[in-house]
Amino acid sequence: MALSACRDQASEYYLHGTTLGTGYHITLYADLDQSQVAELEAGIQGELATLERQRSIFTQALDAAFSHFWIATPSLRHETDRVVHSLAVDRLTRWLEDHPMAPAAMLVEVGGVMRGRGKPSENGWRLSLEQAGLSGPDGARHLRLQDAALVQRFAQQDVVPLVTLSTPLAVSVVAPSASEAMQQASLLIQADPADALLLAESMDSAARVVVKTPQGIEIQHTAALEPWLEP
Repeated sequence: MALSACRDQASEYYLHGTTLGTGYHITLYADLDQSQVAELEAGIQGELATLERQRSIFTQALDAAFSHFWIATPSLRHETDRVVHSLAVDRLTRWLEDHPMAPAAMLVEVGGVMRGRGKPSENGWRLSLEQAGLSGPDGARHLRLQDAALVQRFAQQDVVPLVTLSTPLAVSVVAPSASEAMQQASLLIQADPADALLLAESMDSAARVVVKTPQGIEIQHTAALEPWLEP
């Protein structure tokens, strides 16, 4: 596990490293001296080390359980890691919130799963909704995240059929926690493309759905996502 920090301006700190089979990035806005930064670094390392041990135990148990049935586990591991990444984001966010030196604003990201607390500026955390394979204005939307999490899930290309009436490409979900956003995004990416938006609306999900159809790429979002989107 690697961790480094730098102070880009008077109150902004950037922490990053590798853990849980991926990378992580944490942006903090706080008034800290070097000893306080070191204390936060040590605490974050401790939380991530605990998560690493728990992930290792679970994946070993998963491999042992499914090896008897000759079932390949890479896709199961992928799903497990996505859940673990969302849990890690929520855990680190809560740990930082409860810390005596809690920052005024923070953005925690693990494996692409993001959760923002507070506002680094008047407009919150500006994040891209750009989807792989898309170009032009429709593929470059942004949102402003505040006190919420963003999860983006992409269809695994090795399981996308070559011939189909419609194919899900990606979903983006905003929810109060990373775990909740991940749960909703996982349901939507596995849903029938024709029903995904209706499912999102039935869950009152703030979601964006990208589907490939014979006519081209269709991008739709629920009304609940509107308040988060930039004009």
